Amino acid sequence: MLKRRSTTLLLTMLLMFTLVVTTGAAAPPLSGVKVVVDAGHGGWDPGAVGVNGLTEKEINLQVAKALRNCLVEYGGAIVEMTRIEDRYVSLASRVKKANLSGADRFISIHHNGSVNPNHNGTAVYSAKNGSWQSHDLRNKVQKRLRQMTGLRDLGANTANFYVLRNTTMPAILTEASFITNPKEEQRLRDPGYLWREAFYIYKGLVDHMGN
Repeated sequence: MLKRRSTTLLLTMLLMFTLVVTTGAAAPPLSGVKVVVDAGHGGWDPGAVGVNGLTEKEINLQVAKALRNCLVEYGGAIVEMTRIEDRYVSLASRVKKANLSGADRFISIHHNGSVNPNHNGTAVYSAKNGSWQSHDLRNKVQKRLRQMTGLRDLGANTANFYVLRNTTMPAILTEASFITNPKEEQRLRDPGYLWREAFYIYKGLVDHMGN
């Protein structure tokens, strides 16, 4: 009789442990968080252009869409995009859409350019007048992107970019790499590489939110 009770108690404890673990694992880390994802440039504005013709606007959009998917599928977040196709959207329109959305965070996706084809590196920006949350998000995403790209650390910086200084929520702008570097341009043609970039931005946001 005692053996049966011990077995029953053990099975009950195992079931409770399984339920706790399952419940904890199923809880999405960004549940209820609303994020505006901004794919820089678009339409008549190509942004930076690689030596072999790859445009920043198309890479920004691919990463932005992959980031949206990561945020929704893995994080359980609510996502609003400033553009979902190759069209021009003014900076003022991007900011207005973000501010009216009631979003918790704003992430603008970009890829850098230089007249020096050998130059490459990773940088993330927050506004000079940004909140500590903006700076913390910038720092966390910069750390994750550096892990992913393996490129030179160009710093977690502040800048006076329009979309950063005029958004009302904590905001960052990513420059994961230089599309004008021929080797990097080739890497940016790989959808898997772009997906990993988006995933590591997502991981930085999860770090920032404390999850």
